[in-house]
Amino acid sequence: MMNIKEIIIDSIKYPFLDYKKILILGLIYFIYTLFIIPFDASSSNLRNGFADINLFIALLISFFISGYFFKIIQHSLKNTKELPKFSKWVNLFKNGFKVTCVSLIYSIPATLLLIILNSSLLNFYSYKPDFIIDTMGAILLTYLHGDTIWFFVHMLYFLIFFPISLIAIANMANNDGKLSYAFEFKVIFDKIKNIGWIKFYSWYLLVSVISLLVFLIEILSTIPPFPFEKLIDSLILTPYIYIFFARSIALIYKSDNAV
Repeated sequence: MMNIKEIIIDSIKYPFLDYKKILILGLIYFIYTLFIIPFDASSSNLRNGFADINLFIALLISFFISGYFFKIIQHSLKNTKELPKFSKWVNLFKNGFKVTCVSLIYSIPATLLLIILNSSLLNFYSYKPDFIIDTMGAILLTYLHGDTIWFFVHMLYFLIFFPISLIAIANMANNDGKLSYAFEFKVIFDKIKNIGWIKFYSWYLLVSVISLLVFLIEILSTIPPFPFEKLIDSLILTPYIYIFFARSIALIYKSDNAV
């Protein structure tokens, strides 16, 4: 059983065990970004369906990213030290789809609030680990703009639904990827209780801060702008966050009653 310090140190070091895996995941993520079109895309693109097609392709690619994220959790739960191989692509796709479904279902309460309040939905790709960064940014902006209601909704998701969904995904990974285990609410809450709510949220805030620091490195790498900034982001920084985050989820899940 590991304490928070051991979990964080292990997770920070873990991605560096295999640079090739970071680059492979980064390449997949880079391809994914090529198909992403902002939701405020031009009306002409929306009219001809170009945005819809690209978002659909991006979603399919994202299943492989989420699938590898899930595979890291599975391997880490089995005390495997090495990063898992990129193999059994069909399974990666299936597990990525399940991770997406779980995350979207857990986001429903906050999403319903946004719909009722006539706001845009939470980020459609909320199953991504770096969605923490998007949510933290949204919280800061809503606070600075004095939007109390939006601030509350984003905080609700960031502090309650998203962290619980991470343990739900880990619980699914710990049970051969069976989707039903992501909704064993008593088991999930008992797991968090055994970990310790203070320890769990301390871990969650720490990994959020570390993810934010990596994000700040991404920003600083663009000052001044240079031709390969997007490649560095896609091939190194973002996959690092994915791998670090997946590893830390598995380790906190296994840390019941650790001091």
